[in-house]
Amino acid sequence: MWTYSLKCSLRSLVRELARNLWGRILIYPVLARNERSAASLNGYIARRARALRVPVPPDGTRLVFASPGARLLAKAEVKQHPGRFVRPRKLGTLIRNTIKTSGTSGSPLTLVQTLGTVIREEGFVYRQLRWIGFRHGQRRAWIRGDIVCDDQPKDGRYWCRDWVGNMLMMSSYHLSNATIGAYIDALERFDPVVIHAYPSSIAALANWLNAAGRTYQGKALRGVMTSSETLEPDVREAVMKAFGVIVFDWYGQAERVSAIGTCEQGRYHLLTDYAGVELLDKGEGRAEVVGTTLNNAAMPLVRYCTGDTVVPDGEACPCGRVFPTLKAIVGRQEKILTLPDGRIVARLDRIFQGHDRSLVEGQVLYHGDGRFTLRVVTTEGFTAADEAALKDKFLLRVPGVPVEVARVPAIPRGPNGKFEFIAVEF
Repeated sequence: MWTYSLKCSLRSLVRELARNLWGRILIYPVLARNERSAASLNGYIARRARALRVPVPPDGTRLVFASPGARLLAKAEVKQHPGRFVRPRKLGTLIRNTIKTSGTSGSPLTLVQTLGTVIREEGFVYRQLRWIGFRHGQRRAWIRGDIVCDDQPKDGRYWCRDWVGNMLMMSSYHLSNATIGAYIDALERFDPVVIHAYPSSIAALANWLNAAGRTYQGKALRGVMTSSETLEPDVREAVMKAFGVIVFDWYGQAERVSAIGTCEQGRYHLLTDYAGVELLDKGEGRAEVVGTTLNNAAMPLVRYCTGDTVVPDGEACPCGRVFPTLKAIVGRQEKILTLPDGRIVARLDRIFQGHDRSLVEGQVLYHGDGRFTLRVVTTEGFTAADEAALKDKFLLRVPGVPVEVARVPAIPRGPNGKFEFIAVEF
């Protein structure tokens, strides 16, 4: 446990000094002024659009629909020719890094971002935390896919402490009926102000509590913050019943072209000072999110199709914030598996990250008896070392199960043209 605590704490210290501190001090105060002032919001949008030389809707207080025939940017185009979208270095964008993502589609993507991008990202996330009622330095719990303990910890603790960030880092890979009681006890002892979790992870805890007729006994909790997966209405309801607080769902993506936050009224707000968003009508009351970055000067994507859909609203919110509202976020559904030993498995997309040059797309196939197959559509550059790396990444998150890699010419699509990232085949 001490090894993992030290590792998490050192990583947190680096992030605090490099980005988090500056995001809170320099970015958050500016963003806070945008919340309830249309003039401040629109002035900020105009300044950011000029700085990045990108076209965005000028009025951030209303939902904007893309005009028919508008030139849109597809993920496949960025994946195939990423260099076309990277701007030359200049003063203010010299420090940059490369990030890799796969999303729920299992299609890896490499992106370039500046240090300023991650600092601004921290400012936006901190504003969402302030909406919850959190203040810097207060206790938080984290259940979001990090490796924070051994496969089979001898002391039965599936978590460690991040002393710098004052966080309890909990494994999302060891949740089962046999372990959840210990998770709840640890959370109640630590008594965080905010719990950050995948919806699937917090749902497991909430369902266990509700089934046992119990409620969470922590006194300091102000809210649960979910992200990275779609928050279904029944999960939101179960969590609110078990934990007695509002669920603050956060939506974003590595491409930095849109963000959606939740206020204390439980309403979704499209954060128009984060990116310029246009909605592409998909019928049946739904629309795809098409975004233009206002934060990443190294690789600004314009009218980028995220593939995620929302249900527009647009009505004013009782919270008084001027950001336009949405009824729901529809995209990012993902299966949740229960293994024969009771472990709960979800959110496995990280295993395909970093393989964008040799991997076109990938899918996790579960055979129903504890066995897995990683279906991959590969390029000529895919090697035995890549295959071994995929297995290792998978077993790091789901240890002790049989897993094979199968190269396939294509992954079958459903009627909507997409495939399930986690498929089940008995």
